[in-house]
Amino acid sequence: MTPLRVGVVGAGRVGSVLAAALLRQGHEIVAVAGESDASTRRARMLLPGVPLRKPTTVARSCDVILLTVPDDMLGNVVTQLAASGSLHEGQYVVHTSGSHGLAVLGPAAAVGARPAAVHPAMTFTGTPIDLERLEHCVFGVTAGSAERPFAEALVADLGGEVMWVEERLRGLYHAGLAHGANHLVTLVSQAMELLGTAGADDPAAILRPLLQAALDNALAEGDAALTGPIVRGDVNTVRAHVAELATTAPDTLPSYLALARATLDRVVTDGRVLPIRAAAIRRVLDTAETAAAPRLAASREELGAALEPARAAGQPVVLVPTMGALHAGHAALLEAARVRARDGVVVASIFVNPLQFATGEDLDRYPRTLDVDLELCARAGVDVVFAPSTEEMYPAGDPEVTVDPGPLGEVLEGEVRPGHFRGVLTVVAKLYGLTRPDVACFGEKDYQQLVLVRRLARDLCLGVDVVGVPTVREDDGLALSSRNRYLDAGQRSRATVLSRALDAAADRAAYGLPAARWAAMRVLDEDAELDLDYLAIRTPELERVSDEHPAAPTDARILVAARVGATRLIDNRSIVLGPVG
Repeated sequence: MTPLRVGVVGAGRVGSVLAAALLRQGHEIVAVAGESDASTRRARMLLPGVPLRKPTTVARSCDVILLTVPDDMLGNVVTQLAASGSLHEGQYVVHTSGSHGLAVLGPAAAVGARPAAVHPAMTFTGTPIDLERLEHCVFGVTAGSAERPFAEALVADLGGEVMWVEERLRGLYHAGLAHGANHLVTLVSQAMELLGTAGADDPAAILRPLLQAALDNALAEGDAALTGPIVRGDVNTVRAHVAELATTAPDTLPSYLALARATLDRVVTDGRVLPIRAAAIRRVLDTAETAAAPRLAASREELGAALEPARAAGQPVVLVPTMGALHAGHAALLEAARVRARDGVVVASIFVNPLQFATGEDLDRYPRTLDVDLELCARAGVDVVFAPSTEEMYPAGDPEVTVDPGPLGEVLEGEVRPGHFRGVLTVVAKLYGLTRPDVACFGEKDYQQLVLVRRLARDLCLGVDVVGVPTVREDDGLALSSRNRYLDAGQRSRATVLSRALDAAADRAAYGLPAARWAAMRVLDEDAELDLDYLAIRTPELERVSDEHPAAPTDARILVAARVGATRLIDNRSIVLGPVG
């Protein structure tokens, strides 16, 4: 292929390695864009001398732009690059996502760019070793007829081989890879942990020959390669496995049960297990799933009884306070808590706290979905759910002693919702007292709350490690919230203006606070019906930031609150003010 000017947006493990491979083939890497420190270090290691620039600058300076960003970010990145005028007619816009095809590149195609989806079916370390692994790597490629020769030549220069994937089958293609490779890593890691717990000094050495033989046999023979207690119909062996996992490795039990069911279904279909034995194994698996449901405590006494064994054994207790109406964002909190707890106890509290609602707010209509919440908690590995009534939490009515949040509780959310954080910190303090946790997990979406509960634990020496968990977003950027269910279809579409404003600010943050704020306001002003409460840029501890342009990159947090229709939404994200290149 004729040498091309190539730019990379997303200097992660994949982007840096692919760029280095193209550089070896004589192509010019004009610039790369990457946000994290790890990306910056990786780009400098694999692409010495290649400048780090903003995504828009990278896009304007190249003939071929590689978009190697996470799947969930890809749509927003393409839309922003196209809207900013950074893409041009005839430019090749190539993404490396396995799950996306050409549809996500629609905004690029609309301005005359030539789209292609080129996914390497390989796992990357982000180190030079990947360059050798690219040899004969298969790339799942989706491209129009006019772009096919270019895509084929690009893959050849990367050292790979093309597998053409139809647009409509892109998701199925990627699911096959993810299930076979990504989930395999999880499975092997869990198996190593079990062997380590069982006393193995080198679990990898034990598993390596077994797994290599199993993989080779499976690739050659498919289901015929299945062996083990499920295939033999050994009910008592499966029962013993389940009992041991429930006691020793409860985090691994759900995946064991799921794979045992899948294996059973396959061997029943081909007749290797008699129906009567299959039914007995299913009963064992069903019983294990029922036993894995979290223990529900509605009173202080029930909560104490549920936590006493862990306390007596010196096991860690990790608390996740919620108001219920749980969604994927809460699931991320609970899963983070499960990781922190290890063999300890995860407690999720579900309590709609009246102290943090002002008159006229949505206390009465706040969604209450306990049965559904318990199912989500079970899937996330929660051990105890504390779901008290208002009378249980405040038996004498509103408490006479409350927690003063200090000056930070009177600005931003505190200014719009007077008394809100007094109510939040009071209930959190009570939950700390009732559960005595070692760790508490809170979401970054309620960022001001996160900062305040950290100060609560620090200033009052409560001995709780407060962990912040990143915000979970929809594919279009909207932060997940229990209040999103209040939005109708039109309002739901409009609500993305908040995250788009934050992203616009992040894109201009290198030019300082005024530029970042102007960029965000420009996006917010697109919605004339939006009722803005505030837009603020603060330090990570929510102190005020100077308008002066910083001499060095400075971490900051931009926060926004607004009403879309009658629904009040908040959002935030981290940004870096000042020069980043």
